[in-house]
Amino acid sequence: MNPPKPNIHHFFFSEAERLLLASHLLNFGVWEFEFNSSRLIWDNKMYEIYGVAKENFFHTMEDFRQRVHPEDLPGTDAAIKEIINATQPKFEHFRIIRPNGDIRMIQGNVTCIRDAAKKPIRLIGINHDITDQQKIQDKIQDQNDRLRKIAWMQSHEIRKPVANIIGILNLCDIAKMDIQQHQLLAYLKVSAQELDHLIKDIIERTKATD
Repeated sequence: MNPPKPNIHHFFFSEAERLLLASHLLNFGVWEFEFNSSRLIWDNKMYEIYGVAKENFFHTMEDFRQRVHPEDLPGTDAAIKEIINATQPKFEHFRIIRPNGDIRMIQGNVTCIRDAAKKPIRLIGINHDITDQQKIQDKIQDQNDRLRKIAWMQSHEIRKPVANIIGILNLCDIAKMDIQQHQLLAYLKVSAQELDHLIKDIIERTKATD
């Protein structure tokens, strides 16, 4: 007698459903725009990201556009137009302005869903508020820039007197020195050259971080 076959369930999720499921795990908002109805749909996280109350949102693309930073709006409009003819998802970064004036940096991803005839029927996208991460990255970049500047200034300023020391040592008259003085001079030259090589290495490492 054959053992009973395991009860296998097959789950089929739409693109929007998969995004909604992922949004709960990754903390991003999901939106959808239907071409036929020109209706823009936001999930709850989108309202939270944009700081907008549901009663103040009228489900139009203009509702979204009004909240994009004016300087970033042309690029955002262009991205929306481009995705209609694109075959791959499009990634964009743009700023939004919340009703309280707070400016947030958004990382967006949008893809176009088509019917069997390849005609666009809707857009599905995600928004992720990366403001805090961007602030951290900007702070790290600023610190790195300062460290590079400090390293460059120190290495170049320190190298000047070292070069002078090496030059003076080369001018010393070895013929007039006794053995002990000659050995001391040799030690000084080696030490000065080692310091000079170390400073050159600092300069090269500083250049490598640019």
